[in-house]
Amino acid sequence: MNDDAWDEDGPFALGRRADHPFVRVGPPARDVEASPLVVVTGLNDPLLRVTDTLWFAGCVASLGVRLRHRGYPGPVYLTSRPAGLPAGHTTRAMGADLARFLAGFDRPANLLGVSMGGFVAHHCAVDFPDRVERLVLGLAAARLSAHGRARVERWREWAARGEWGRIYRAGCDAVAVGPLRVAMRAATYPYDRLTGYPPAGLDFDVSAVACLGHDASERVPPVPTLVVGGTEDPFFTAAEFERTARPLGAPFERLDGLGHEAVVCAGERFDRPVLSFLTGPARTGRPSKRQR
Repeated sequence: MNDDAWDEDGPFALGRRADHPFVRVGPPARDVEASPLVVVTGLNDPLLRVTDTLWFAGCVASLGVRLRHRGYPGPVYLTSRPAGLPAGHTTRAMGADLARFLAGFDRPANLLGVSMGGFVAHHCAVDFPDRVERLVLGLAAARLSAHGRARVERWREWAARGEWGRIYRAGCDAVAVGPLRVAMRAATYPYDRLTGYPPAGLDFDVSAVACLGHDASERVPPVPTLVVGGTEDPFFTAAEFERTARPLGAPFERLDGLGHEAVVCAGERFDRPVLSFLTGPARTGRPSKRQR
């Protein structure tokens, strides 16, 4: 796989741009008038990047298919972070990495940052507003809540002991419910036999440390922003979502009774406010305060 895949034709493609693996759903950005939508993935991304296996690429693509089916007019790019991130790489540095990916488009992109992806997208929109049209913080606040910090620290401890199956199952529990959760958990047990510290484990730890150090509560993106979050989120309280939205002048879509499973298991409730925001008329009154 190489950067040439960026320019392949067709309604679906796997590729890499600026070291970011991606899955594209819809025609290439150069072939349509609408802004591309870039989905930025969460903490567990290094453990299975979007192009690592065809079956997972298909699972990832289903989100893009869903958003396109429900009315998003442009292509949807679902991205992973680059491999081999240096120790101490922060969410703001990852935002600068993401800006290099966005530089491949001939127009500003819409960003949908999911969980930790929201941390990265938030910084990118502040530091590179010329490359961002609109920003959605999907299941992401400006910083972890106390119970979210405890969860990430616990996952780091499991990673240090090589308990990868345990981390995968915890991730499944966070993003799925019912029969889907059971099926996803069943697929994780081979990781219990994984020995040693895999290369992806280093990137996972870099990402976990970056999450623990993230605080964008004083950074206001000068682009229209939406915050979407649930009242049962495993990483953020509803109050933290509200505190994030207020200084941004951003609407907050509260998903009562939902947590991180909202994207996978409650697609209509998650997609409706996101698509309404991204495809609606241009907003006025953007935040004028720009924090650097």
